[in-house]
Amino acid sequence: MPIKTLFALLAIGLLSTAVAAPEANVPSVLIKSEPLRKQSLTETLTAYGSVTPATGATENISFPRAGQITRLLVVAGQMVKRGQVLLEFSTDPNAAALYHQAETTEVFARSELKRVEDLVARQLATQSQLAAARKALQDAQANLAAQRNIGGGMAAQQIKAAFDGVVSLLPVQQGDRVLSGAPVLQLSKGGKLRATLGVEPEDIACLRVGMPTRIFSVFGNQPAVAAQVLQIHGVINPLTRLVDVDIELQGAGGLLPGMQVRGTIELDSKESWVVPRSAVLRDAQGELLFQVRDGHAQRIPVTVAIESGSRVAVSGTLDSSLKVVVSGNYELQDGMLVRENQP
Repeated sequence: MPIKTLFALLAIGLLSTAVAAPEANVPSVLIKSEPLRKQSLTETLTAYGSVTPATGATENISFPRAGQITRLLVVAGQMVKRGQVLLEFSTDPNAAALYHQAETTEVFARSELKRVEDLVARQLATQSQLAAARKALQDAQANLAAQRNIGGGMAAQQIKAAFDGVVSLLPVQQGDRVLSGAPVLQLSKGGKLRATLGVEPEDIACLRVGMPTRIFSVFGNQPAVAAQVLQIHGVINPLTRLVDVDIELQGAGGLLPGMQVRGTIELDSKESWVVPRSAVLRDAQGELLFQVRDGHAQRIPVTVAIESGSRVAVSGTLDSSLKVVVSGNYELQDGMLVRENQP
C-alpha cells in the first residue's frame, strides 16, 4: 500500500476518534420514566373537626326540681341498653317541703269550702264568700298538680335509658346537687352521628350539599367512615374563625361523640394529564417536570391543578408521545443526557 494512502487512513481514524470521544465522555443521569397518561382525578379538601350526635338522635335528661345525684351508674362514652338504669336522683328537701305545703293547702281549701257551703245553706254566709272559697280550692288544686308534675312528691327517682345508645354528655358526678332544669346527662342513639368540620372561608364556594366525604379518626388506625356533606353554615364560627360544615355519617365505624376527626371531602373531578407527585419539581421559575426526547431531558413548565394522594394533575405544553421522568429528576437540567434504569 502506498505510504500516502496509509497516512490518509491513519488521519481519518484519528479524526473519527477525536469526534467520538467527547460524546462518550458526556455525563448522563440514571432515571426512571413512565408514559404520560390522561385520567380523571378527583380534587379533595381536608378539614378537621369533631363528632357530634345527629339532630333528633339525642335525649337531654334534667329534672324540673332541685335535688341531688345519689347514685351515678354510667360514665361518659358508655354504651347502654334500653331500660338500663343510668342514675338515681333524690328530691331536695326544700322542693319536698313545697309539695307537702301544697298538699296541706289543698286539704285546708277543701275543708274550708265545705264549711262555707254549710254556712250558706244556713244563710250565715254570702255568695261572694262561697265563690272565694271555691276559687281558693281551685288555686290550691292547681298548685298541687304543678308540684306533682315536677315530681315534688317523689323522694327518690330512677332514670332509665329510653333507647339503646351512648352517654354522650355527663356534666355531673355522684353526690352533686343540681338546680331545677340543669342538664345532668345526654343520651345519643347509637349509629346516628354527624361530624362538624371547620373549613376556611375561601374554600366554601367549592362545596355543595351531598358531596361524598370520608371521615377518619385523628387518633388510631380505624378504617374511613363513608359520609356526605349535610349542611354548610353561612357564618364564621367566632371561636375557630372557620366556617362549620356538617357531615352526615353513614355509620359509626367505631366513632363516638366528642372524638376528633379528619374529613376528606371529594370535590369536582376532571380529566387531565396525571403524573406521580415525584415527577413534579419546583425551582425559581415555578413548577416543572422533565420528559425524555431522543435520550435527553426536556424541561417542561407545568401548573399543578389537582393533588390527590400520590398523583397530581398537571397542565402545560406536554407531548403525549414522550415519557415523563419520575425518578432521578432532581439531578437533571434541560438537555442533559439520560439513561433508563432498567428493572
